[in-house]
Amino acid sequence: MSNTATLTELAVLQTLEQAGNPQQAGSQVQKSAEQQLKQWEIQPGYHYYLQSIYLDLSNTLQSRWLAAIQFKNGVDRYWRSSRVHAINKDEKASIRARLFELIDEQNNQLGIQYAQAIAKIARLDFPAEWPDLFEHLESLLSDHNVRCNNVKVYNMLMYINQIIKVLGTARIGRCKPAMQSKVPLIFPLIVRIYLESFDDWTKSKSLSDDDLSKLQVSYLSLKVLRRIVCEGYERPQKDESVCEFMKLSITHFELLLANQEFFNKFDLYEKFIKCYGKLYYNLVTSSPANFILLPCSTSILIVYTKLLFEKAQIVYQENVDVTGDFWEHAAIRGFLLLKRVINFTNKKGVITLKVRSDKASIESSIMKINNEFLHENLVKKLLDVLMDWYLKLRPSELESWFLDPEEWINEQIVASYEYQIRPCAENFFQDLINSFPELLVPYLLNKIENEANHLGDDLDGFLKKDAIYASFQLSASAVSDMVDFDRLLVQVFLPEASNNNTQPDQLKIIRRRVALIIHEWSTVKCSEQSKALCYEFFKNVLASDEDKVVQLTVVQSLRTMIDDWNFNKDVFEPFLTDIVTVLLRKILPSVSLTETRMYVLNTLSDIISQTKPLIDQKLLIEILQVVPNLWEHAANNTSESILANTLLRLLKYLAISLGPHSYLTWDIAIPIISVACNPESSHYQLLNEDGYELWGALLQNYSPKEQSFNTTFIDLLPYLEFGIEAHTEILPTLLELIRSYMLILTQEQIFACESFQRIFTEIARFLLKLREDSFELILQIWEILVLANESDYENALLTNFYQANILSSLFDSVFKEERLSNYQCGQILQIIARISYANPDALLEFLQNYHSQLPTMNENSLLPIHDRRCVYGDMTFEQVIQRFISIWIVCFKDIYDPKFKKVHILGISSLLRSKILVVLTEFENIISLWIDILEEINETSDGDCEKYHLNDIVTEQSMSYHPLTSEQLREHELSKNNDPVHNISLKEFIEQTLRFLEDFLGMGRYNELLSNVNPNLIENLKLFLSLKK
Repeated sequence: MSNTATLTELAVLQTLEQAGNPQQAGSQVQKSAEQQLKQWEIQPGYHYYLQSIYLDLSNTLQSRWLAAIQFKNGVDRYWRSSRVHAINKDEKASIRARLFELIDEQNNQLGIQYAQAIAKIARLDFPAEWPDLFEHLESLLSDHNVRCNNVKVYNMLMYINQIIKVLGTARIGRCKPAMQSKVPLIFPLIVRIYLESFDDWTKSKSLSDDDLSKLQVSYLSLKVLRRIVCEGYERPQKDESVCEFMKLSITHFELLLANQEFFNKFDLYEKFIKCYGKLYYNLVTSSPANFILLPCSTSILIVYTKLLFEKAQIVYQENVDVTGDFWEHAAIRGFLLLKRVINFTNKKGVITLKVRSDKASIESSIMKINNEFLHENLVKKLLDVLMDWYLKLRPSELESWFLDPEEWINEQIVASYEYQIRPCAENFFQDLINSFPELLVPYLLNKIENEANHLGDDLDGFLKKDAIYASFQLSASAVSDMVDFDRLLVQVFLPEASNNNTQPDQLKIIRRRVALIIHEWSTVKCSEQSKALCYEFFKNVLASDEDKVVQLTVVQSLRTMIDDWNFNKDVFEPFLTDIVTVLLRKILPSVSLTETRMYVLNTLSDIISQTKPLIDQKLLIEILQVVPNLWEHAANNTSESILANTLLRLLKYLAISLGPHSYLTWDIAIPIISVACNPESSHYQLLNEDGYELWGALLQNYSPKEQSFNTTFIDLLPYLEFGIEAHTEILPTLLELIRSYMLILTQEQIFACESFQRIFTEIARFLLKLREDSFELILQIWEILVLANESDYENALLTNFYQANILSSLFDSVFKEERLSNYQCGQILQIIARISYANPDALLEFLQNYHSQLPTMNENSLLPIHDRRCVYGDMTFEQVIQRFISIWIVCFKDIYDPKFKKVHILGISSLLRSKILVVLTEFENIISLWIDILEEINETSDGDCEKYHLNDIVTEQSMSYHPLTSEQLREHELSKNNDPVHNISLKEFIEQTLRFLEDFLGMGRYNELLSNVNPNLIENLKLFLSLKK
């Protein structure tokens, strides 16, 4: 096609044919056609022509299909009026006028594409530009010619289904409330279609083609009604037509369930059952009160409860590969429905009150369901049927356990209660017993005690016993106050799980169950002595039992105990080495599935993390040695790539546990980091975050006493630089990395590295645009640089700060016209205070240079508000200094930590040594600051004070509780040796400052300076300094 082709309907049709011709696939003709369509899509009339091509049945199916797709995509991109190249109003009106012209479309898939386009238009134009949408739909549904044609009815229902689906999901704007005001126009008409078509197909003994169409219409109309009831009415229980339909729906639902053997020959039968279930479940999910207040709500619950009772044995015996899973899915829906209702009646979860009358509705609905449905006998029967059937291991599960134990236990570990019947029943059991503890706890305990002793020795009796134990496992939180678990563990559960006289098939079932009981009870009620017995049991089972299900269930329970907030590593220590060894040497090599391998590795990671530093170095190195082969496997197999994240986390915890000896991981860890954090690596997107965390762990635990620093860490810096530029969501992790480097490297190494210079420049640009955690980390980095400053590199430090715009960023923040909070401004001034103490002359020299580049007052007023400052180029330098010191003094009032107070006082007082006279105008205020802190502290002769250590991480007490990282010790040493807060006597500093002023000003002017200060302040200062004059 020519680039200058005229836009006409024929031209569009010909271009679509060329673009969609399979014989031209990949050819220049096809590419030119696609390019031409791309050019036309922003021209007026194009989308109208696309609609015309779709509506013209004389065109080929391929052309109409492409036209429909292009039309739908164009609506998505250009229908909204705010979009660039938006479709104009006249074209939109012309398109809307023809949307329902072709309701006898024979191609279902083509019709769906067009329906989705109509729904998108409705979402954007209804009600403002398309107020009569529902009136038009009502007119079409009322048309006799439409109702007599199944194809037209089906297409109309398909359009309405998409419209309600899209409008119903709207959470803002007028379209949903407007839809709710209009749906009563079409609801009765769709109910009528549903009833007529349902009666036709259910009463037909053998379905003709017309009856099959009726079946499809019936199902789609039910689907539409489901959406309308759930999304189209704010309070469906108050609409008579909705209540009538719901009453009919439960009658039809019962009819289909009762005649399952007859109706299940139809493909749509199961979809009908699921649609009814979804109708009831969506309604109770969106508003339990609305559902319960429906006149037929009790009937719905009774039908599902009856199904759960009567079909329990069938569900238990179902096998998806042999008999299908129809009843299982129906039972799951029943449990989920009951779960919602029971939790609502017991007020579990959030209840939203939109208007004041809602509270009364909720109370009346709870009263209704308790009176009409949730009787004591029913609740007990639900518990009985759960224990008799639904909690039992099913034959199909035992078969899966036998055929593929690793796959089966994997499914059990990650099972969702919404999709599998036994997990669903277990979840419902817990809700039931926690909702009715006074009724069910005594009943359950009595049932366990009586039934457990009267079961047969056959497999069925044993599985019932396992189900009884399962009920005890699941009721932990409800019965814990009435049961002595420690006694039962010793006298019942552990002896049964250790009885080698039990048949092997039964022993593995009981061992799995005991492990699951421990899994639940260990976090609820379990003494430290009992936990030690559990660890010993786990150790023995892992070492002796070869069944994968038993092994991995034990691993699951072990991990739960390890991760518990109340975990005591001293109790676990006697079993630690044996358990880690068997996990490493037996369990990990024996599993084959990626998910299982990940679970075992994550368990090892948790153990290493929670027991640090109890695992000996030799065993940690043995764990380390499994990483290379697994990494190679994960890196070279796409399906196994998720394992790489687990390995990175394992390496991180190994490095942390090894502490100062973490250098032993370098040969393995550094090459892995270079893959995970390299932006050009194919693994970067998946692994970079874990890679950065591992990198940080290696730096934090590096000790120069054990190993010299590996220069490869310097070579990795470009990856860190890229991360700073590209990944704001993990910026704190990256900034912690920089902080680690600042504590390890010398200033010579830092200033020689161009990456650091670029990083500093980058973070200085965004200082005030970052989250609080990132903001504070940046300030810590700069403070470390100043504290670590060596006299030989003082000029280099300030030069670097100047070139990286750090100083400019600091002063921009202090002088913002939209002032920061005093606290945040004080944090920034703390860095300036450090610099001022080190070299006040250099600081003021920079401030003078900064002043020379400021805009004038008029120029400043024209800047965006966030760029304006409270100092200007046409102010004198003395005025800028005065503004600076006055801001500082105001911010000082919101500093409460004595250590930080001293930092600021050392900094602001150092300005007095700058020989700039304007600073002396604030002399009285500075003396007030001196007295303020001298009243609060009691320093040693060296200048240190207990109050300066209130927030120290490194203390004798902290070191006795848990070992500190090398980085924490490095930071402690830096502060101890380099921070003037701990090494400069404030009294001596003040005396030296006063002597400097006396020498600089001369005795006469110095006395004049003192005479201008409040005499009380002078007297107080003399008292603190023990001065006689």
